[in-house]
Amino acid sequence: MNNANQALRKGRAMVPRNSAALTAILLSVGLMATGCATPTWTSPPGPQRFQIGYKDGCGAGFAVAGSFLYERIDSAEPAHNDANYVHGWRSGFQDCKRKQNRIQATLHSMFGPGS
Repeated sequence: MNNANQALRKGRAMVPRNSAALTAILLSVGLMATGCATPTWTSPPGPQRFQIGYKDGCGAGFAVAGSFLYERIDSAEPAHNDANYVHGWRSGFQDCKRKQNRIQATLHSMFGPGS
């Protein structure tokens, strides 16, 4: 009985220690898993207060539009009076609300009644 069969009978798998193919496969799978993923939120260009407002507004936009990832709210307003923050908040709110509405429309057209 060869070494591979003996190892399998004892409940151990034989893994080549210096296998270039195995290393390449594992590296490829790891890169695909991390390299293909896009960030959930990318910071828009602009001042830091604009970016913070954009992120906060984006969350509110998803919530108002009914994303299942956010607690549903009926309306929202910016929390700060800073002009850059408010501009970023309103931009983020509109962009993300629009994105969520497109997602819902697509899902409804694919899985809704009459589809």
